[in-house]
Amino acid sequence: MTQRQQISVLGSWNNWARWKDGKSAESIFNKVKPKYKIKQVKDFVEYDVTMDIQTMLNEVRDSKKLTKNKIVVGMLDDDIIEFLKDRGVVVHTKEIYINSKGLAHLSRTSKRKRGAGLNDEDIIMIPQILSNASAVFLEVQKNKLNLLYCNNKSKKCIKIVVDTKYIKGNDKLTLIKTAGYLNSSDLKNPAFEQISGKWAF
Repeated sequence: MTQRQQISVLGSWNNWARWKDGKSAESIFNKVKPKYKIKQVKDFVEYDVTMDIQTMLNEVRDSKKLTKNKIVVGMLDDDIIEFLKDRGVVVHTKEIYINSKGLAHLSRTSKRKRGAGLNDEDIIMIPQILSNASAVFLEVQKNKLNLLYCNNKSKKCIKIVVDTKYIKGNDKLTLIKTAGYLNSSDLKNPAFEQISGKWAF
């Protein structure tokens, strides 16, 4: 859409500015028309993105032509977006993407042998991890968002490094760059600032 069409759909210049600043169109519509609340399609139709992840993973490993180059695997909460913007961290999209390059990187066998990357089972779990993270941390020195999931039995965490200001060509995305495992004790490092969630060290 052109800018004029976007403003027309959102109802006003101010609404458009809020949307460009990271507010979801859903929250803007529902504030303007509270009697007629809208919901996203995903709230009505259960879409299993894990199938897309598995397909991309297989295609990357078999060097096949890609069905999709990037897929949406999660969403940033509005409060996380506000937190980041208050600290001057750029956020390109509310949607969190993974692309074929990132998936190949975090699934590489050589990385797993040295304790980095993720196993296939955890790669498929990425959408669930993003939607139900035990805690969300900002790695202060790098200004990259880290969504962390803890398995209470093992005290291991999955650290998903999300670059909210990724740019390549015409793509301006919030993109998963890599992922790996951490011990919960590692999170005592002052370089990690907790944004949300509960974490028992």
